[in-house]
Amino acid sequence: MGANITESLARSGFCQLTVIDRDRIEERNLSTQPYYRSDVGAFKAKILANNLYRALGVKIEAHSKELTSANSDRRLANSATVIDTIVRFVATKEQQNLTCTIKDFAVRPLIL
Repeated sequence: MGANITESLARSGFCQLTVIDRDRIEERNLSTQPYYRSDVGAFKAKILANNLYRALGVKIEAHSKELTSANSDRRLANSATVIDTIVRFVATKEQQNLTCTIKDFAVRPLIL
């Protein structure tokens, strides 16, 4: 879901976007996310940033690291809006706690 939202925002004219996703592209992602078979195994954030730069000229700050309670202040420091796309029904306990951390961090608008 995050890749699709990021692509929609970039195509709508948003030009300061940051993507944080530690996941790699899997075969099962190809039917629902804007990736290609040749992308399988690569980091989602990096490929998404590269694809959108080539297609639209939008520079996206991509982090292929996990967002954690320990690094959220640093990673989200300059964010006006945070969009949390962690899938709740498959989220680990740590990821569920991270959602609480993101909510606590967000003194600005938060979209869930």
